[in-house]
Amino acid sequence: MRKRLPLSPTELEVLRYIARGFENREIAGKTFRSTETIRTHVKSILYKLKARNRTHAVAIAYHVGIFQGLSRTEETSTSPLTLPEPDLTVQIPPGHPASETSSLTDLSAGARSSAPDTARRSLPQVQPRR
Repeated sequence: MRKRLPLSPTELEVLRYIARGFENREIAGKTFRSTETIRTHVKSILYKLKARNRTHAVAIAYHVGIFQGLSRTEETSTSPLTLPEPDLTVQIPPGHPASETSSLTDLSAGARSSAPDTARRSLPQVQPRR
């Protein structure tokens, strides 16, 4: 297996922007270079990493360890892959049938089996179209 060619500091900077999801035009604006210059750097990155496309180049960079030099705070604050924590609280509106019954966690094991099952409801039968 041939050794990969090292990336220049400018190519590393462009690769970091690619990993964050920026387009060539946006990278050019942030680095004060022309779009054609960024395009040339992207081509060079793809060639040096032997990547098929931008996504493959980012995957190779993570696999090889090119991005290990980033601090964790910088990486998590700017990563497009960071998702917000979901809000899993359930609020039952007043007057809803579930608000009148006691919680399943309050019921004993024997009371659970005798409690009415409000979650199971029969669905209307759908006739196929002819």
